[in-house]
Amino acid sequence: MTKILTCILLLLSFYLPTLAQEKNDCNCATTLKEVITDVATNYPGYQLKVKGKNLASYTALKQATLTKALATTDRVKCFYIIESYLDFFKDNHLIFTDWKSQPQQIPNLGLLKRKESLPNQDQLIGTWRRVSDSLTVQIIASTVNKTPIYRAYIFQTKDTTLQNGNIYFDLYGNTNEFRIRKYTGALTTDLLHGRRLKNLFIEPNGVWQKVIAKQQNKPLVLSEYAYNNKFKHKAISSDIYYIGIPEFNMVAAKFDSLIVHQILPELKANKTKHLIIDLRNNQGGNSSFGFLTRFTYNKPLTLPGDYVYASPQMIKRYQQSAQEGSTLHQTLLPKLMAQPGGFVQRDSLRLKLKESYTYPETVSIITNENCASSTEYLLMLVKPSSKVKVYGRHTAGTLDYSELYGPEKLTCKGYGYLRPTTKSFWVDENPIDKKGIQPDIDLSLYPDYEWVDRIVKSLKPR
Repeated sequence: MTKILTCILLLLSFYLPTLAQEKNDCNCATTLKEVITDVATNYPGYQLKVKGKNLASYTALKQATLTKALATTDRVKCFYIIESYLDFFKDNHLIFTDWKSQPQQIPNLGLLKRKESLPNQDQLIGTWRRVSDSLTVQIIASTVNKTPIYRAYIFQTKDTTLQNGNIYFDLYGNTNEFRIRKYTGALTTDLLHGRRLKNLFIEPNGVWQKVIAKQQNKPLVLSEYAYNNKFKHKAISSDIYYIGIPEFNMVAAKFDSLIVHQILPELKANKTKHLIIDLRNNQGGNSSFGFLTRFTYNKPLTLPGDYVYASPQMIKRYQQSAQEGSTLHQTLLPKLMAQPGGFVQRDSLRLKLKESYTYPETVSIITNENCASSTEYLLMLVKPSSKVKVYGRHTAGTLDYSELYGPEKLTCKGYGYLRPTTKSFWVDENPIDKKGIQPDIDLSLYPDYEWVDRIVKSLKPR
């Protein structure tokens, strides 16, 4: 018995300090301080955004969030505190995620008695049914941490993983445009956009119709191009070819091979005049997007180089990659080390292909408010082409500060924190993050699921 007690005491002496350390490591104030320090030291937008009249409001916000962080041990509350700090910078590339937590459920079973929308001045409030699976929710006005929001409670569902009366999502914004926080995933600042168009609620996961008392909804007629949720390429007609790309996650070499050895020869053989590239809800991804310039190229293009922020962490990364043999980083490293805390401009980007293609003659690119990051950079590359017209809505505006590496290190496990490292060449004179990239032809008056069909109709001979 004495030996057993001795073993238990030895085990406790080993594990208790470890457990105590893990608890301290996940202290909310500690995590917030790490984020604040990293932003001030390594975020390329910090100097521009925290100065002049913004300095006082930033200082007040920083102190207020630190005070709140010191007063909480709740992980979900801690997330919202850190989110409110990062929101100051209005940069969608500053991403914070708590992979261990979901938004806190607050069931409201009282709403289940109401079956249809009642008259209301706010058109977003009421009962909504998703077309694809008949999931029905009740949307009400609510608040989160004193911020006005719209909250959707599950009213009726066939999905056994969901429960009536639980929250399905929160909407941040106004009655017409908003960002969506789903309750079926981890807490994150990386939220997608949706919008209301009369009695339609349009978001990346589908279209919802408002359920109104004594009014029968007409069934929506959706074509195979209603949603851009799966990579697809096919001829729509002899004159029109379609490529749908919901994200840039393809292996770059394979994607380029598909374009060069299959799609371009097919367009040439059939003398296909028009190409539609559907990028709705494409938030970006890897560098495979660059190969789409083969379709649009008709003259050489030169863009000024982006600016690398000479932060301590970036200098370390360049030192490591230079030691591993990167000639690009070997060239730039001395310039970064010569002006710590400053910016070093890369060489200009020169786009010059060996050949331009007769077909397609025109390229119609479709975007919406969820198109971000490398998808927006693609637009910067192709919009100068006389072949290109952009249809749809403005993009997300997530490109002023870019080039994210893997998650930055935080002491507490379970958090994901991403931060950009470069500044785009246009930021000082014409930033796009607040407005996004505007389309040539705005289709905001029409639901997204009609856009491809409308473009096809406009391209066909009359």
